[in-house]
Amino acid sequence: MLHKRVSLAASPVLLALLWQFRDEPLAVCTCISMLAGLATWCLVPTAATTFKRVGLSGADMSKPARPVLAESMGMVAATIYLVATFLFIPAQFRTSSHYVFPFDRLGEYLSALLSLQSMVFLGFADDVFDLRWRFKLLLPTIASIPVLIVYYVGYGVTHVVVPVFLRPWLGNAVDLGVLYYVYIGLMAVFCTNAINILAGINGVEVGQSIIIALSIIAKDLANVNSGNPAYEYHHLFSLYLLLPFVSVSCALYYWNVYPAKVFVGDTYCYFAGMTFAVCGILGHFSKTLLLLFVPQIFNFVYSAPQIFGLVPCPRHRLPRMVMNPQMKEPESDDSGPETRNLHRTVSTAMRSFARGSKRVKAKLGAHMVASRTGLEGARPLGLTIIRIYERLGLADVERSMDGKLLSVNNLTLLNLVLIRCSRLTERQLNNHVLKDTK
Repeated sequence: MLHKRVSLAASPVLLALLWQFRDEPLAVCTCISMLAGLATWCLVPTAATTFKRVGLSGADMSKPARPVLAESMGMVAATIYLVATFLFIPAQFRTSSHYVFPFDRLGEYLSALLSLQSMVFLGFADDVFDLRWRFKLLLPTIASIPVLIVYYVGYGVTHVVVPVFLRPWLGNAVDLGVLYYVYIGLMAVFCTNAINILAGINGVEVGQSIIIALSIIAKDLANVNSGNPAYEYHHLFSLYLLLPFVSVSCALYYWNVYPAKVFVGDTYCYFAGMTFAVCGILGHFSKTLLLLFVPQIFNFVYSAPQIFGLVPCPRHRLPRMVMNPQMKEPESDDSGPETRNLHRTVSTAMRSFARGSKRVKAKLGAHMVASRTGLEGARPLGLTIIRIYERLGLADVERSMDGKLLSVNNLTLLNLVLIRCSRLTERQLNNHVLKDTK
């Protein structure tokens, strides 16, 4: 197998580099991250067999054959990530006789890992027990308490910078006091659930997480040599958490991208969201982090009528896969030999053209369509919002002869893309969404 051969060849090189640069924490983190990615790449297919044997599996509804795939593979990536971050602790906090040990920084790092472990546990519990939404909102709040306490004890900064055009009235900064802690606590809840909401097709959960993580890493690298020691530390802290995250996520994406061999489950979504929240809070760029979540914020606002019960919300809102009718040979045998030969020649030519043209091939095969939900039982406010969406071109509404609203597409970004760009395959839909996320 390719992944095993590459891992066996690369591991000794990475271990040698790890020893060579053992006094450079960032280099050590990079080597450990790459080793974690190789471990994830190798262990996911092995763990998938075990997970399927114990019943943690599900059918891929977006495939014609509906293959049964292992679920909750995000647990494998998250476990290897936590092991990698634990192994990195000695390299990050090596001391000498004339050096005062940074207990405050160790506390920050351990509080981040504690919150991440809590969210991995919640995600796996959701995969196994299918928790209700009230628990999905409550438990992330509890899991973020270690990070909030460390932030309060270590910094306690609660002011936000005011945009330039508002400074004549509000000044350069506004102190939010306790409201700032409410804000970052809600941000932890939002980040953990936002990625979980924007899901449903192969690769989209992991793909959007990789894009967000790489964007933050680019920001960290651009500011890591700013000349301000405290500022540099915050960005290094973010790098130490995100480098192994990107590595294990890329390895998991290899197995989850179309056509998927495994499902990542809610475990990965919560794990990824809390990783971003922790980096934003303890890295002191929680406001900037929200700019990278613009597609997820739009998806949340767009989905709000269904999330809050104003419009009926089915359990699964993922797009549907449909098969196009294939061209067939003429079934009638009443014609003469010349006519039958002509039919056979034309049919063969059309099939050859279909094989040679990607566009025709896509039309002849399976494609995705937006799933729908009935509007019976929808609340008046929900119907009003649907009418507004329809006017803005954000909803495909089915009406009766007398104009009554009958059904609407499920309110997710994936279904919206299918409304605007029809006849997309699952791979094309994933590429469209990830392109919009960049």
